[in-house]
Amino acid sequence: MKTHLKYIGKNVSLQALKDVVTEKGLNTTHKLLLNPQDYNTVILEQANLFEEVQQIPLTVNGIVIEKDDDKEIPYGTVGIT
Repeated sequence: MKTHLKYIGKNVSLQALKDVVTEKGLNTTHKLLLNPQDYNTVILEQANLFEEVQQIPLTVNGIVIEKDDDKEIPYGTVGIT
């Protein structure tokens, strides 16, 4: 499946990811891929917000968020599959 890129900016956050899901009309057949640095930022934000780390896989509005271990997704960008 081809990955489409959506530039977010320097602050990839849970809210930014929710906005992407809504804007693009994504459903559970899609996945969000994040640069490892952005992925870690989102996990820390989620842990601080809910005072616990969500079980893997991490999701937002039912959409799975995965870390791009191949580092093909640039920092500040979300890959959508």
